[in-house]
Amino acid sequence: MRWQWRIYEEPLQEPLTTAQGIWRSRSGIYLRLEDEQGQVGYGEIAPLPGWGSETLNADIALCEQLPGYLTPEIMATIPEALPAAQFGFATAWQSVGRLPYRVRPWPICALLGSGQAALEQWQQPWQRGQTTFKWKVGVLCPEAEQEILKALLAALPQGAKLRLDANGGWDVATATHWLTWLDRHGNGKIEYVEQPLPPDQWQALLSLAQAVTTAIALDESVVNAAQLQRWVDRGWPGLFVIKPVLFGPPEALSLLLRRGLEPQQLVFSSALEGAIARTAIFHLLETWQPCYALGFGVDRWRSAPLLTTLAEYDAEWHRLDNYGKTYYK
Repeated sequence: MRWQWRIYEEPLQEPLTTAQGIWRSRSGIYLRLEDEQGQVGYGEIAPLPGWGSETLNADIALCEQLPGYLTPEIMATIPEALPAAQFGFATAWQSVGRLPYRVRPWPICALLGSGQAALEQWQQPWQRGQTTFKWKVGVLCPEAEQEILKALLAALPQGAKLRLDANGGWDVATATHWLTWLDRHGNGKIEYVEQPLPPDQWQALLSLAQAVTTAIALDESVVNAAQLQRWVDRGWPGLFVIKPVLFGPPEALSLLLRRGLEPQQLVFSSALEGAIARTAIFHLLETWQPCYALGFGVDRWRSAPLLTTLAEYDAEWHRLDNYGKTYYK
């Protein structure tokens, strides 16, 4: 198949503050494939090196090296060290002649801003029917965040669930303090704490999970299939947050599920990908059948509407004219 690619860097609609710093823009590569019958498909490569994927420069180098005509054999040469590229090319190839995808709505977890902003931001999603929320922690000192959290837990209606995401920003002492505090004060509304420690502290993560009753979910620790398999082998008792756009080819996760990975351990989450990757992920959810609200309530920072017609795919490809450059192979 012939193909084109374009690099983009799109500013976020507002900065997103996490324990790793302030996030102001999102970069990636859009792909457009076309077969000999003129049928097209689209894909998106959206790496996040801060979350453990390859760099955008590595993906650009791959696109520059690949020939102008793709075959399954050529696609198979994309290395495992480039999981975001594997996802982008695999979903682009699978979409040729099959677009548009039918996608259905799934329950969505709404991402709240850090700090005091969360006390106001939960109300509008709740009115839209969203009952699960996610709050970034590790931005302020624990004492300040716990005071805000007390108010937030008191304000959230019965039936609401709250996820806390530390983005690996705590040390062992802080994580132990937080999780012990949540065991006492969670009021049954804390669904889980996400990535309390950095990925390299795996023994401490296991010890924490065994010592507290509040559930812990891994995110940055399980960016790709090989990392997830290691945690399965370790007997991780908690949850796994999967960002499909960073995970590698979709078949990698499907294979792990066929080998015995429990679907009830998986939570699917956004990596602030664009509309092309978002729509591909929602199509794949029909196979993966999520058990938890999806972590895709991020439109405040980057709107990525699901694409329902070929014309919308074409419009999305051209929408980034102001943010990128197209390369013809």
